[in-house]
Amino acid sequence: MTRKNLYFLLLFLGIAGQIWIVYSYIKLEQQEDSFNICLFKRVTSLPCPSCGTIHSIVSILHGDFREALSENPLGFPDLLLVAIVPFWILGDLVFRKETFYKIYLRSVEVLRIKGVLFAVLSVIFIIWLYKLGQALGWI
Repeated sequence: MTRKNLYFLLLFLGIAGQIWIVYSYIKLEQQEDSFNICLFKRVTSLPCPSCGTIHSIVSILHGDFREALSENPLGFPDLLLVAIVPFWILGDLVFRKETFYKIYLRSVEVLRIKGVLFAVLSVIFIIWLYKLGQALGWI
């Protein structure tokens, strides 16, 4: 992927993510917990690996880290990425740098190392098993 396309895509997704977090924060503050856009959950009535991430992020913003961890541990890296990446990209564009793109290329190289992608996917799978256990009353 070219730097220009990557920056455009991640800038768009980052800003959309920030808007969605603010929207969700407001809705959850108003006790409107009924919104759910997870297609997987709507079809199967089971949570997907990322279900609970928004609740986790809102819990982090409230300072309730235990609740955030219980909702979905992926909320921590997701919030970090949504909070940092758009500003990092904007900084690269303003100062005509490629620091984020270089990190992206290095990350792709690391994921190609034998076993690294498997390890990342295994962590996500374990989180999913935990979410399934919660939904089915096993935990």
